[in-house]
Amino acid sequence: MKKLVTLLVAFSLSPAFGWDNNDIDRAWRAEQSDHLQKLISQDRFAGLYIHYRLAMIALNNDDKKTAKVSLETIKDSLKKSYQTQDEAALYSAALGLSITLKPWQAAFIAGDAEDALAYSLEISEEHAPTLMVKGIALHNTPSLLGGDKAKALEYFDKALTIYQQTEAWGLEDAWLWKAKTLYKLDRTADAESTLQALKDRYPDFKEAQNLNLADL
Repeated sequence: MKKLVTLLVAFSLSPAFGWDNNDIDRAWRAEQSDHLQKLISQDRFAGLYIHYRLAMIALNNDDKKTAKVSLETIKDSLKKSYQTQDEAALYSAALGLSITLKPWQAAFIAGDAEDALAYSLEISEEHAPTLMVKGIALHNTPSLLGGDKAKALEYFDKALTIYQQTEAWGLEDAWLWKAKTLYKLDRTADAESTLQALKDRYPDFKEAQNLNLADL
């Protein structure tokens, strides 16, 4: 019985494994939208994840129409129907990106995004993608509405620690947003070194390579 209890405790403290696909992430980092389209398969989550990355690429290139189509695909598929931590985190992340298209919608979208994260965290607080998405939300939300960049940094750090133990989608995002958050907290040297480490690790990551922290 003692051994069983020990195993159960160890399991409960272990990271919650997240979905991962390196081929998709390589195409996303290099902003190869055509290649991403070809990788869409019958796997439901993979297809929705690809749409998330296509939306990110489109936004980076100021193509709001394409971004909207991909984000609507995710929202229509996952609204009130997410069943895993990955799905809940992706749905919340997609809602967050939607706010960049129409900032005035934030008040109507935030509740659903928060509910999705709460759902995931209730399952496990060790799911790196969920922590990453939570960190971005805290970074982007005005302080008067509950935003907290110092708290966001804690979420990014925890997520990155878990990413070191198990691969999952969102590692690059957590790293990139950690650099942005450090900069916003006036920790300029730490922000620059964090961003440089990301660039060194992923020389194909266009968004990171093109980021100038001083422009934030």
